Amino acid sequence: MKKLLEHIVYTASLLMFATQASAWVSKGFIPANVSLVSVVIYDNAGDGCWTNIGEVKRYAEDKLELAGFKVSREKFQYYEDHKHYTLNISMRSKRAVSACFGDVKLQIVKYIQENNMEGMYLVGQYSSNFTGAENANKLTLELIGDFMKEVEDPQW
Repeated sequence: MKKLLEHIVYTASLLMFATQASAWVSKGFIPANVSLVSVVIYDNAGDGCWTNIGEVKRYAEDKLELAGFKVSREKFQYYEDHKHYTLNISMRSKRAVSACFGDVKLQIVKYIQENNMEGMYLVGQYSSNFTGAENANKLTLELIGDFMKEVEDPQW
């Protein structure tokens, strides 16, 4: 019963914000200020709600390269220097009856360690909720395309 109630609350919250999206990228995130970008995938999708993960990763890497960034296509292990960033693509989704619902978040971050302090510096973000989709495959590719327009011409 508790699990059912959790699903109902989660679904209701997503329905209130269905297909809502917001994006921003710092104007300082330009190829001249970046040594390397790694694309990292966080897959928390269930029930076949996201099946083109490899295609999404390659598409994001290609779009970054076309925008002039040097991209690592190796599995991300660590930040190589203070100008190394990651584009994190996070998916959370579940299937309810025959349709998927969830959220996608794209974040550009870098790790900072200085004067015995460390943390993550967020320089860009795009997120969207969705519901009623067969899966999030097409949506995720569209979000990356839209986000890269903001990367190429940041408005913030």
